[in-house]
Amino acid sequence: MSILDGFKSLSEDLNKVGTTEEDTIGTLLPELTLEMSDDELITLKNDWTKEWEAHKPIIERIQTENEQYWLGNQAVSGEKNTTVDNLIFESLETFLPIATRPKADPLVESDNTEEGNALADKVRKMIAFNADRLQYNLQMKQVARYWALYMLGVMKVGWSMKENDITCRAIRPQKLILDPSATIENGEYTGYYIGEMLDDSASNLILRFPNSKQLIEEKVKGKLGTKINYIMWTTDEYVFWTLDNEVLGKNKNPHWNYETEVPESMDELGSVIPATKTEGNNHFKYKKKPYVFLSIFNLGKHPHDDTNLVQQNIGLQDLVNKRLSQIDKNADNANGGLAVSGDSFTEQQAAAAAKAKRNGGVIWVPTGPVANAVVELNGSPLPTFVYESLIDYRNEVRNIFGTRGSTPQGTIGEETVGGKNIIKGQDTDRIGGGISTYLEQFSDQVFNWFVQLMYVYYDEPHSASVLGQERAKEFITLVNSEFTSDLSIGVKEGSMIPHDPASQRGEALELWAQNGIDPITFFDRLEFPNPREAAKNLYLWMSDPVALFPDLQAQQMQQQAIDQ
Repeated sequence: MSILDGFKSLSEDLNKVGTTEEDTIGTLLPELTLEMSDDELITLKNDWTKEWEAHKPIIERIQTENEQYWLGNQAVSGEKNTTVDNLIFESLETFLPIATRPKADPLVESDNTEEGNALADKVRKMIAFNADRLQYNLQMKQVARYWALYMLGVMKVGWSMKENDITCRAIRPQKLILDPSATIENGEYTGYYIGEMLDDSASNLILRFPNSKQLIEEKVKGKLGTKINYIMWTTDEYVFWTLDNEVLGKNKNPHWNYETEVPESMDELGSVIPATKTEGNNHFKYKKKPYVFLSIFNLGKHPHDDTNLVQQNIGLQDLVNKRLSQIDKNADNANGGLAVSGDSFTEQQAAAAAKAKRNGGVIWVPTGPVANAVVELNGSPLPTFVYESLIDYRNEVRNIFGTRGSTPQGTIGEETVGGKNIIKGQDTDRIGGGISTYLEQFSDQVFNWFVQLMYVYYDEPHSASVLGQERAKEFITLVNSEFTSDLSIGVKEGSMIPHDPASQRGEALELWAQNGIDPITFFDRLEFPNPREAAKNLYLWMSDPVALFPDLQAQQMQQQAIDQ
């Protein structure tokens, strides 16, 4: 009996006691092990795919609808609408820069020993360097956009053989095959498996999976430049790759330092030294799948959010388009027209009469009163509540996104600067208390992964150039043999809450005017590239201005010598 047969036997009647299978456990699936044959792995893969295919259409319909509304392909009453005021695009693309502008500030703590503190400081700087190198904020913005449109944000972390360093990238959720019964808890996916749909050229796949060379060549009929779609299946312990119903390869989780064994040996005196085992040095306490998830409006039923900001605004967006269409049609009819009597005019004469009216000409009525032959039609104005409701719908969309005070239209009714700042501050509080705390948790998970990858792959020194104190350049090197102390990795609380640079500069200027801030901090708040150098120049200017100009100072000293 195979491993699969053993697990499948669990669903037979002889194993049922009292309650039904659905009352106690989910679908019975085997656990992946490297001892499984290729046929067993394919059966396992098919079971996982079948589970996902049953759930996929539900979430796919919502994802498509959100994407089309963001693009502006919107319909009213089932018909494509050409008059679109795309508030969803405006609000989302105003929301994202506010939410993702602040940089995640890594926080690293150790055992408070001198060596531990030095290691913590070096690791913190290396995390910041890698975040800057990988353009982490842009990657996180893309993750947030995917979350807003596709109900889930995902970032994959790993190791780049090409760059010989840490890498991370945002992944479209449609590329993943997930366990529909799983959920997201604190940025971590609770499901047993993740399938990621990938593509690569046949020649590259042969390099990666040389044992499957014949299979790959047959698939592309010898044309090795052809793109091939395949799937990578990942659990906490193992990973394997499939191409249709064939296994390309399988392996243990590569992002882990495994236990090493020193074989039995003899010392110089001929005594036997028994074999020993050494635990691998890792940052994580257990192996994990290299994916970090962003989920906010989740009720714990499945991996994707149960709703999101776009879904909540689709109804309002339809009303905005409907009102705009009504106003547009009324504007087209505002010029009015003519109603002419058939007793006095033929169709051709009626057209000529209408043209004469537009050109300011004369309409000739052959017989009878003019009023009986020609009647001028004027469009009636729309009630004022129509336009007022349009404004209300627009503001409500911006309110739900938390961007009303961050757009010119949202603050146009406020006459004072203070009023505008209050509305903008409310937006910041809304976004900061909404998505920003989740982005901090998300970045916390990513930075912990950065450190785990340093534990595994930094076998040789890696160098970095970082900004040290007061924005001064500092060079560091790090190798995994230095990881001798336990580290606690996080993100400084509140570092990702949106802030207004203009407000910060204004506050710094007020403190400076009241002598409530030192010059170094003052220039740092104004984001000078070198605050200490700027403060030093200010001191020289106030005490000895000519010292700022060495050439003039030399001329002055020379002149003094001549005078003496």
